[in-house]
Amino acid sequence: MKRKDEPEGRGSEDEVSLLRRDLEAARRLLELEVQERRRAELSFRLNEDRLDALLKLSEMRESSIEELAQYAIDEAVRLTGSAIGYIHLVNQAQDGFSSYFWSKGSREVCAAVETMDYSIVHAGIWADSLRLARPVIHNDYPSEPTRRGLPQGHLALTRHMGVPVLAGARVVAVGGVANKPSPYDGADLRQLLLFTRRLWAIIDARRAEEALVDANAELSRLASLDGLTGIANRRALDQFFELQWRAAIREESEVSLLMIDIDCFKDFNDRYGHLEGDTTLKLVAGAVARAARRPTDLAARYGGEEFALVLARTSAEKAFAIARALVSEVAGLGIVHEREGGPGVVMVSIGVASAAPCREGGQDFEGLVAAADAALYEAKRQGKGRAALAASL
Repeated sequence: MKRKDEPEGRGSEDEVSLLRRDLEAARRLLELEVQERRRAELSFRLNEDRLDALLKLSEMRESSIEELAQYAIDEAVRLTGSAIGYIHLVNQAQDGFSSYFWSKGSREVCAAVETMDYSIVHAGIWADSLRLARPVIHNDYPSEPTRRGLPQGHLALTRHMGVPVLAGARVVAVGGVANKPSPYDGADLRQLLLFTRRLWAIIDARRAEEALVDANAELSRLASLDGLTGIANRRALDQFFELQWRAAIREESEVSLLMIDIDCFKDFNDRYGHLEGDTTLKLVAGAVARAARRPTDLAARYGGEEFALVLARTSAEKAFAIARALVSEVAGLGIVHEREGGPGVVMVSIGVASAAPCREGGQDFEGLVAAADAALYEAKRQGKGRAALAASL
């Protein structure tokens, strides 16, 4: 029941005020909820965008390192809302950079990117992520007390964020973005870390694959070489000849073979010892290798003191001229070999044979070797230190 001294309509006014406060509180709560939903939606979209970008980066395995780095830093700039950015690979000495990659925005607005070549001694606080091996954020770059002047033509920096990429305790790369309109935060840091780390993982995997390919190629190369002389071995000779024989059939051209034997080599070993014998084998192998001047030529150790020289697309006359020149070159090495009735130096005898293979067959490597061996025997019979040419096959 209303008191007699209570003003008329007072209860109604209080009820209206309470209702207004309740409505205002509800409105504010609704605004906060809308803002939170918007932030959640933006975060969700950003996460989707980030995942899409990382997926695309992972799928660019066939792209060059330059293309990978360009995409990674451009996406890091975009997703952090920055104006410019960079990714630099660190050199082995950890005192500078081996490669520089800049965002498209950096190249468009910064005239200094083409001339930058920093050592850590000369780099400013933007390289703190390398010095300290941890992420760094400068949200008031002009006020940083340890900053240094920027190179001529460099864009003025307002904010900067840099991160290192670590392989164990070693910094292998650094990435950075700059000039975001608002301060950099943890979310920005995660974006940059994700892209720089993913980029390095791809680069590192590619380098490991390339190193494996190179190692396998080197093993294959070594497997095809004679361990003492360093020229091709018998296995490589057989493979090479098969390729050149097929090519000769297609081209209807000649293949020539020189069989080369060091004269009286057993006597040389008995007189001067096996170490001198090995040295002589290497020197003669070098002379034979110098006669193989084209990609279609191959010098090989056939076995013991015997060598072979395959000359594709070479006539018998040309091959015989090469053989005679090789006899003179080995003699000119002046490797002393004193023996009764001998010339006083190491000499070689060479048998030369040529063939023009045809699709119908009837000729093969063994036949050519046999013909060259017969010519070699004839050169020995004639007195050694000379070349002999087999009859045409």
